[in-house]
Amino acid sequence: MKENRLKSLSAFFLLLLCFVWASAANRVLAQEPRFESEINAYETKSVNDPPVPGSTFFVGSSTWRLWAPTLEQDFSKFSPVNRGFGGATIPDVVRVMDRIILPHRPARVVFSCGGNDLAGGDDPETVVKNFKTFLARLWQSNPLAEVYFVANRHSPARQKFRKQGDRFNHQIKKLAGQLDGLYYIDVVPLTDGKDRDQLFMPDGLHLNREGQQRWIPVITAALEEWDRLRTKPTLADLYQKRVAAGIFTASGIVNFPARKLTIVFIGNSITAGAGLKNRQTDAPPVLAMAYLKQQAGIDQVAFSNQGVGGFTTVDFLPATNKAFGKVIQAADVFKNDPTSQLVFSIILGTNDSAMQGPNGAPVSPESYRANLKTIADSLLSAYPGCKLVFHRPIWYSPTTYNRSKYLQEGLDRLQTYFPEIDALITSYTTTHPGQVKLGDMQGFNYFKTHYLTDFQHETGQQGTFFLHPNEKGAATLGVFWGEAIRKAVNE
Repeated sequence: MKENRLKSLSAFFLLLLCFVWASAANRVLAQEPRFESEINAYETKSVNDPPVPGSTFFVGSSTWRLWAPTLEQDFSKFSPVNRGFGGATIPDVVRVMDRIILPHRPARVVFSCGGNDLAGGDDPETVVKNFKTFLARLWQSNPLAEVYFVANRHSPARQKFRKQGDRFNHQIKKLAGQLDGLYYIDVVPLTDGKDRDQLFMPDGLHLNREGQQRWIPVITAALEEWDRLRTKPTLADLYQKRVAAGIFTASGIVNFPARKLTIVFIGNSITAGAGLKNRQTDAPPVLAMAYLKQQAGIDQVAFSNQGVGGFTTVDFLPATNKAFGKVIQAADVFKNDPTSQLVFSIILGTNDSAMQGPNGAPVSPESYRANLKTIADSLLSAYPGCKLVFHRPIWYSPTTYNRSKYLQEGLDRLQTYFPEIDALITSYTTTHPGQVKLGDMQGFNYFKTHYLTDFQHETGQQGTFFLHPNEKGAATLGVFWGEAIRKAVNE
């Protein structure tokens, strides 16, 4: 009997031990990756307030994270986006750049990272190697992006790493001399004088506001200076220098963009540029064309703006004989150029969603999709090699009521069109693979957040309403469209 009790106790303790081990293992498995909560917060913010392609990203560790309350004001002329997270090393940045940097295609990256790597025991050569990995990932996705490396500062708390920091800085400065698109900003002298202790927080590691203010004019001047002096090398030249510097291997795959595009923009008053002082220079299609040339490396872009105020998908149906004929006339000008990719950029739905007023409104989600399909089928038939890019309509205020009535009912209906666009594009994946693409999806949330600064303030039957972008908003919308078109033609 006693022996049986001992066996039972032994079995019990064995089971208890197994339970403890399993619990400990589950806790380890359940641990989040480093900085996951901060990265998730950046991802959420990017959905609710999408960064505009072509912005300046401040990337790195706590230098930028702790600057957060004022960074966007301090560097406002460069469209800053803060993507710093405290304690980060360069491998940490590389691990998450697919999530918080690359999808937004920054024009510039102001990079401050590496100090934590050195303090963690990495030698300068290893840190440089990891930085080259960052450059390779960035430039594989966006070969024209510029990187401004902010030198590793001498913090009082890390005095013992001074020599490693100097060696790291020297190697990056040398690398910058070999590459177009990498620039070195020397901030070391700014906080390395007799008053150094007064320029850092009590931890002796992070800049206080006075220290930050010493950096602001130097970083600003560097960005402005390289902006003025910038020459635009060809992508082939950039690639060769990056191979020579060890960023790419000679056999590496580089996504060179299409070299020549012709674009026909189909839309309503937003596409047309309603309310802007100069539609010829400020309408969204003009800014989309500029983005494709300047930020996407596409040599030649020609376009035709076929936006018509108040028009719906019904008005663009071939059978109505209202707008489709002019679209065909515009496209026919381009169709005989075999060296150019013909693209139709299409954004319709705002007027379809109205409660009353525009032709056919309110258009049901099913009819909206059917109308888009008729338009798409007609274009694909007339121009077999073309590409179609369907952008989601952008937000308007629930007070919108001019000659037509939209209000909250219209805004709700507008959002039911989004899954119809998605389904339409999916339906073409087998019949016309690679030709029909989803365009911009971020404009809706962007304008929902920035309507006070990026929309015209208009007066209607329910007070002030927001429907048409102003000059700033039109430029932003053009960039969103330009980036979506770039992706569509290069996938």
